[in-house]
Amino acid sequence: MEILNAGCGSGRHPIETAQRIAHARILAVDLSRTSLAYAERKTQELGLQNIEYAHADILQLADIGRSFDVIQSVGVLHHTADPWAAWRDLITLLRPGDLMEVGLYSERARGDFTAAQRFIQDRGLAADPDGIRRARRAIIALADDSPIKRTVLVPDFFTVSGCRDFLFHVEEHQLTISQIKSFLIETGLAFLGFQLDRRVLGRYAARFPEDRTMGDLDCWEVFEQENPDTFIAMYYFWVQKPA
Repeated sequence: MEILNAGCGSGRHPIETAQRIAHARILAVDLSRTSLAYAERKTQELGLQNIEYAHADILQLADIGRSFDVIQSVGVLHHTADPWAAWRDLITLLRPGDLMEVGLYSERARGDFTAAQRFIQDRGLAADPDGIRRARRAIIALADDSPIKRTVLVPDFFTVSGCRDFLFHVEEHQLTISQIKSFLIETGLAFLGFQLDRRVLGRYAARFPEDRTMGDLDCWEVFEQENPDTFIAMYYFWVQKPA
């Protein structure tokens, strides 16, 4: 099985995949050389032999002359200038009938985080360790009823590197289920389902018992309206390319 991890960061995702699927051949790419160096060092420490790391922009992968059985792109596409164009490019590398794992930010779930980003920008705080620490102190000092203060509930808030990605990213797009549905119709990708906590899936099944496969995105749109924190991390789901 050939797997592409498009935007591997510090390597956790491809390493977990390599540990689960020993016979897989994984190509993991990222734009950050620092992240790649860390990922490769950890991979070597764990004795894994089936991951190949490469420095690359996922927007320029369409011409590498390879195709894949599985493509993973979690938490990456929404940081590109045009998430839809980047997603289309990745689809060209996916073999017919095969699978893609995708993670995208939810516009509804991240509303308070967007307000926190504006709060930081208005104060001109830089994305360096000092600026990040000053931003965290300012947010922690806010009244408890401030929506911005919900950011302290996210673990990434409490590390410099995590907070930089969480609140200081230079490019970020937030999407909706209806936009995702339109894109899937346009590209012919089949939606296979969200990856969610079993309790959330149980609440959805009780709310929409008619959707036995839990794959109706119109129902999920309603469910998110009624439960806006459902995708507070991101929309995390699988799709399949038509055979």
